[in-house]
Amino acid sequence: MMELIYLPSPYQTIGKRRVELWRRGIFLFDKTEREEGPFHKAGYEDYWCEGKSNEKLTPDIFGFSDNYFCVCDVSMSSQKGHEMEKYKGCTPSEYMKSLFPTEKERESAGSPFLITDEFGLKKEGGYNIVHVYQPGGATIDCINDRKLKEILEKWTGILNPPPSYSLLAVPESSPDELKNPLAGILKWAASNSDWITFEEVAEKLLGKLYTSFSRKAISELRKKIQNIIYDLHKGILKEFIIYDNNGRFKVDIDTTSPQKRKAFSSKIHSWLKLTPIEYFIKDDELDEDNEEDDYDE
Repeated sequence: MMELIYLPSPYQTIGKRRVELWRRGIFLFDKTEREEGPFHKAGYEDYWCEGKSNEKLTPDIFGFSDNYFCVCDVSMSSQKGHEMEKYKGCTPSEYMKSLFPTEKERESAGSPFLITDEFGLKKEGGYNIVHVYQPGGATIDCINDRKLKEILEKWTGILNPPPSYSLLAVPESSPDELKNPLAGILKWAASNSDWITFEEVAEKLLGKLYTSFSRKAISELRKKIQNIIYDLHKGILKEFIIYDNNGRFKVDIDTTSPQKRKAFSSKIHSWLKLTPIEYFIKDDELDEDNEEDDYDE
C-alpha cells in the first residue's frame, strides 16, 4: 500500500470544486492550443458521461479510442477507492457502441480509472489513479493499452486552466450546489420574461457538455431543477414565479420597477444566504464559472 502526496483542489465550496474536477476530468479526453489531455493524446477522443454499462453500472465516464475503451469515475472522496472494485469488468452498452462505432470490438484499457483532486490517498490494487492538479500524475495498477500507459507514466498533471465548457453543474450536483447557478438563471429568466422549460435550464447548467451526458443523467438533473423551482414557486419566490405543471416556468416581474427588482434580489439573497447578487444580467453575461427514456442506457 502506497501513499500519494498531491496538492489539493483550491476550491473551498463543494459545488465549485465538483464542477472544476469534472472540467479537468473531461479535459483528459480533450485538447486546447496550449495543452492536450493524456487520454486524448493516446487516441481517446470520444467519451460518454453517466451512461449505464452492460452490467447496469453507471461510471462517470466511458472513454473510447479506436481499439480500447476505459472506465472512469470522477470523485472528490478519499474513500472512493473502496468502491472502484465494482467497475472491474465493466463494459460499454450496445447503445454506447452504436454512438461510437468501430470496425472491431474494443478491448478494455485495463483497470478502472479514479479521476480525483483528493490528496493523501492510500491506494490498494485494482484501479488506476489520475490526479488532475499540478503537480499531478497517474498511479498505475494495470493498463493494457501500451500507448496510454507510456503517456500516463510521463504525465505530470494539467498545467493550464482547462476550458470551462460553460459547465455550471453536473447531474450529481446536490440541490444546495445548484442554488448559485440557478440564481443566475433566475435573473436571466426575469429579464427574458418568457416561459422556460426545465430542459432548457438543464442545458444551460451543462453547457457545451449537454450532449455528452446520457438522457438518464440529464433527466435526473432536470428533476432536481424542477423540484427546486417548484419549492421557490410555493415559497420564498411565490410572488415572482409562475409554474404551469407542464415542465416549464416563468419569472414574472416588472423589470422597469427598481422596487420590484430590489424585492426580487432580496428574496434571492434570502434563499442563498449569501452576499446580495446583482439584479439581472443578460444571457451572454451568465457566469460560466459560477422519468426519461432508457434507450441510451
